[in-house]
Amino acid sequence: MVRIYSFFILLFLLPFHILAEVSPTEKNALLDIYNCTNGSRWTKSWDLSRPVSTWHGVGIIEDKIVSLVLFNNGLDGILPSSLGDLKYLNTLNLAFNKIGGTIPESIVLLQRLTVLRLGRNNLSGEIPGNIGNLEHMEILDLFGNSLVGKIPQSLGNMEHMKTLILSYNRLSGIIPEEIGNLILLERLELGENELEGRIPDSLKGAYVLKALDLSGNNLVGEIPWKLTTLPNLDLLQLQDNNFDKSHILPFDNKNINIALFDYDGRSHQSTHKQINSFIIKKEAGMVDLEFVDVSD
Repeated sequence: MVRIYSFFILLFLLPFHILAEVSPTEKNALLDIYNCTNGSRWTKSWDLSRPVSTWHGVGIIEDKIVSLVLFNNGLDGILPSSLGDLKYLNTLNLAFNKIGGTIPESIVLLQRLTVLRLGRNNLSGEIPGNIGNLEHMEILDLFGNSLVGKIPQSLGNMEHMKTLILSYNRLSGIIPEEIGNLILLERLELGENELEGRIPDSLKGAYVLKALDLSGNNLVGEIPWKLTTLPNLDLLQLQDNNFDKSHILPFDNKNINIALFDYDGRSHQSTHKQINSFIIKKEAGMVDLEFVDVSD
């Protein structure tokens, strides 16, 4: 009798999160995503009759949805505004799908978000201007969409940012000085947009930067020589811009092993007869920015 009594006491004391389900609000947000992106035709779909904890790509801790990873899963549609109800998310990866429409403004409600990957979709419109309110963000990848407008200055508020990838969009305007506030930034990719103006001097303080890609824009002026002195930089891509070709930079960083500025004119600019390009030459402690003629 004592053993039976102890058994029921043990059952009662089991952690409730083992038996409980996620909140109706969070579940409904997932259902909205499912319905708005043709969930029944996903590569790995959800069995809506089963618990949320069994749904592909949904990570749950203590009855809270903390991650949603549906990378390359055939999502086709738009993101609903109820996405912002997943307030415990720290990882959202919906890259390599066919998601269209705009990035919902409600995404800035995901205050715990550290990883946001929406690359290789069909997103249009502007990046939400207050996206910088996501101050815990470490990885922001919006590569390969059709985003327009300016790069939000508020990105400078993301002091934990390590990877920022906005390449292959249609972003315009200048590179905001505020990006220089991202002192933990290791990877900055803004290539193949319609950016103009000069490289901001604030980038010279990006001491942990390992990769910088500003290629394929309309940038002008001189290249800040201090970029070549960044101690951890090993990849620098500035090809296909309108920089001052006559400028020669001091080259103090012997760690840059991949610093190629030449451009073959075939991958993305095959109709151009000449490409404004440069080659870094690690000779005599100088960087020689040499014009490359790739005429047929």
